[in-house]
Amino acid sequence: MKMHKWLLMLLLTWAAAFSTPAAAQSAPEEMSTVEFSSQAPAASQPEMADVMRQDGKIYIVVVVLVSVLLGVLFYLINLDKKIGRLEREFRQ
Repeated sequence: MKMHKWLLMLLLTWAAAFSTPAAAQSAPEEMSTVEFSSQAPAASQPEMADVMRQDGKIYIVVVVLVSVLLGVLFYLINLDKKIGRLEREFRQ
């Protein structure tokens, strides 16, 4: 039963960590020491993310990540059940 509590805490921590938007650190432009004269100003979002979102491939990435995380969670739950069964057999 302890493993289930740890898994729940891990899942809730992971959800809390990734549910808040990340803020990039940016220095004011007047304090910047590097100048890029030949390049266009940086976009607010990466171009690759826009392309993947337009093509619908971002959903494939999300599905793969969720399925891997669910697989790991399923494996850990099964492993906890097996260890619990072995512990009960060992005590008897």
